[in-house]
Amino acid sequence: MRRVPNLGELTVGQRFLLIIIIALIILFAMAAFGYFTGGWEAQGEQAEPQLYGDTPLDAVLIRLDKRALDQAYENRVMRLWEVWISPTTRDATSFTNGLKIARARYAEAAAAIGRRERQLIEMEQRHQEQRK
Repeated sequence: MRRVPNLGELTVGQRFLLIIIIALIILFAMAAFGYFTGGWEAQGEQAEPQLYGDTPLDAVLIRLDKRALDQAYENRVMRLWEVWISPTTRDATSFTNGLKIARARYAEAAAAIGRRERQLIEMEQRHQEQRK
C-alpha cells in the first residue's frame, strides 16, 4: 500500500495541481448546489415581482392602481427634483440613480397592472362566450 505524501514532500508543480483540483471540486460542488436548489434560475433572470399574488381580479381596483401608480411616480420624481435643486446638492449621481430606479419600478408595476387588466378582459370574454 502506498503512503500518502506529506505536503512538504510535494514539488511546487504538484502543490499547484493539488490547489487547482481542490478549487475545481469546490466550484463543481457550488454549481451542483445552485443547480439542484434552483438558485440558477433566481439569479440568472430577474424574478418578476408578484405585486398581486392571489388577489381577486377587480376592474375598480385596477383603475385605482393605475392612478395611484402615476401619483406615486410623480411624487417620487418631485422629491428627487427637490433634492437635486437644493443648494447643498453637488453630485448628480444620487439623482440619476433615483430616477433610474423610479422609472424601472414604474415600468415593472405598469406591466403587472397591464397583465392584470388583460386577465380581467380575458375573463370577461370567457363569461360572455359562456352566456351565448
